[in-house]
Amino acid sequence: MATTTTRWPCHPLRISNHHRHHSNLQYRRHRRRDVVVRAFGRSDIEGFMRRVASGEAVKDAWRGANEGLERAAFEARVAAQRIDRKYSVSRRLDAAARAAAVRAREIDAELGIGRWWKSFAADFSRNWPRYQRELNDYSKTPIGRGLVTLFFVWFLLSGWFFRFFILATWVLPFAAPLLIGAFANNFAIEGTCPACRTQFIGYRKQVIRCRNCQNIVWQPKDNFSRGSNGGSSRNNSEPDIIDVEFEEK
Repeated sequence: MATTTTRWPCHPLRISNHHRHHSNLQYRRHRRRDVVVRAFGRSDIEGFMRRVASGEAVKDAWRGANEGLERAAFEARVAAQRIDRKYSVSRRLDAAARAAAVRAREIDAELGIGRWWKSFAADFSRNWPRYQRELNDYSKTPIGRGLVTLFFVWFLLSGWFFRFFILATWVLPFAAPLLIGAFANNFAIEGTCPACRTQFIGYRKQVIRCRNCQNIVWQPKDNFSRGSNGGSSRNNSEPDIIDVEFEEK
């Protein structure tokens, strides 16, 4: 008995794989035709320049930076709170700070560092005018000028000048108000005239008169110490020197 066999042109799985591969190629070609790469056009550049000129770009950048900083600060605060709850960091730091303070007081009581520092600061502040005068006199000598020049050259070439400059850019924004306040306390005085209650302000080294009653409300100490050696006595027509209540700023 003869058997007839039908020969398939190709395996069905191979046909399905072939069709799937062909459809993938067509899909990729279709996507490539859809994606069009465009560069910046003139209208885009003009719009950006218009936004920069109007300040909208700067505002958007500033708003984005603020939002990013706020988000980063919030995430950092949340992370710090989570770490604190998990490891009790604040409690341990508080205990360590209290132990360090107790130990510092014990060392101070044993060695007397606080008393020594207070006496040293008082002596230095009392003798500072003499030290400053001696340094100024020594810097005027040839040896002093040479040492000052060598120190300045070394300070400039060693890089410490730029280190101090970089450090000053970070410190001055916080220290400038304190320095201005100290300068104002040392060179300026402000108060109220006890006769007419008018406020006055001026330098410590000059005689200050009230602009309302023309009485002398402040006079440097050098003028008081002159006495009769300062020349002729004051006339009776001159305003009297009155006591003054002043407050420093």
